[in-house]
Amino acid sequence: MKTGTKIYTKRERTEFKTSTGNAIVDYYTDAGPDYEAWSKNFNMHFGFALKRWDCLSREKMLERMNQVVLDSLTMKDGDTIVDMGCGLGATIRYGAYKYPNIKFKGYTITPWQVKQSGLLIQNMGLKNAEVLYGDYNQLAIEKNSVHGVFGLESICHADGTDKEGPLKEAYRILKVGGTFTMVDGFLKKPEHELAPSTKKMYKTVCENWALPSFGNINEVVYKMKQLGFKSIDVKEISWKVAPSAVHAPFVTLFFLVKSVLNGKKLKKESIKNLKACFTIFFLGMCRRSIGYYKITAKKV
Repeated sequence: MKTGTKIYTKRERTEFKTSTGNAIVDYYTDAGPDYEAWSKNFNMHFGFALKRWDCLSREKMLERMNQVVLDSLTMKDGDTIVDMGCGLGATIRYGAYKYPNIKFKGYTITPWQVKQSGLLIQNMGLKNAEVLYGDYNQLAIEKNSVHGVFGLESICHADGTDKEGPLKEAYRILKVGGTFTMVDGFLKKPEHELAPSTKKMYKTVCENWALPSFGNINEVVYKMKQLGFKSIDVKEISWKVAPSAVHAPFVTLFFLVKSVLNGKKLKKESIKNLKACFTIFFLGMCRRSIGYYKITAKKV
């Protein structure tokens, strides 16, 4: 897949910042280009290890996670698939390239990501993918109009531990028979029940990745049932994700050393990203409190 293209400079990216002081927008505008150190295709998520030696190829694991998500949607030709919080559109670019008869739409509240994603999509010559500006709590999409919706490590940015906003919106826009998939890290217990060391790491990740909170797996599933989702399938895939998470502290250290040697002054948001990337690996070891899950459900 041909993906290399221009990356906007810091000065150009500031033009896309909002004046509202939105922490999420500011974070992804400033730190967004740093994700190229994690993935040449700008996959802004963890990967899925299927085979023994997958751990040696981070990009392979990241692309396989894209496939895992898309496979869960049981797509067919002519379908429209929506990515809630698409980042730089890596998953929909992957999907559009592999499934040319399916239409993929991604939404983000970060204007720079919309512009940059457009360049990446154009560079690949994709006609069935687009990234649009939109808040996944209230999308400009008709109700009962799309066949599949997913959120890959994006719904964690929503308010509340039950993530009601995007879940409610996903249910609204899905056609009857449509599938919703959410893949993310979750708390297994309320925040106040976390051990002090776990809570400290959890707070570090949330503060530096502009997350109001992780979703609580029990609250999220309960909210999905309340909204009307059926056939809810919950799978913990922490061990499948762990091999890619192992890369996080090493990529972080390599990026930091390379930046220092090149005399590069790190931006505030880049420093935050480095702190979170380094901490998330150790937080992931707290298996009684934290887990990585794939939730799939139907609208019937």
